[in-house]
Amino acid sequence: MTARRPVIAVDVDSPTPPSMQIFEQIRAAIERGELQADATLPTVRQLAGDLGVAPNTVSRAYADLKTEGWVIGEERRLTRVAPALPNAGKDMRRKLLAEAIDAFCSALKSRGYAPDEIAREMGRRLGPLEA
Repeated sequence: MTARRPVIAVDVDSPTPPSMQIFEQIRAAIERGELQADATLPTVRQLAGDLGVAPNTVSRAYADLKTEGWVIGEERRLTRVAPALPNAGKDMRRKLLAEAIDAFCSALKSRGYAPDEIAREMGRRLGPLEA
């Protein structure tokens, strides 16, 4: 049985640039184990066509993933998930979580939601927190 590829989508209404959306979704898929070490990513042109974005947008996301150590590859060659992933210790996880929450809240605020509305709904969705 072959592993399913994670679904990557670009939200054109998001304040987050498309290249960053692609970067975050691929990084998250690697962290969740949906993309295993040495898994091949789609070519820049293929992913750009699938997402309806410019090839430079995907190229930027791939370059950022390479810079941070999530993927490996050379110019004009296949891009693969790195065999050894970057150290995602507590500080890194906390930083990534904070960035994701900031982006999420910013998107909701730009759509007219007030901070107290966001907080109340998040509280309902998360349910009681265990100590």
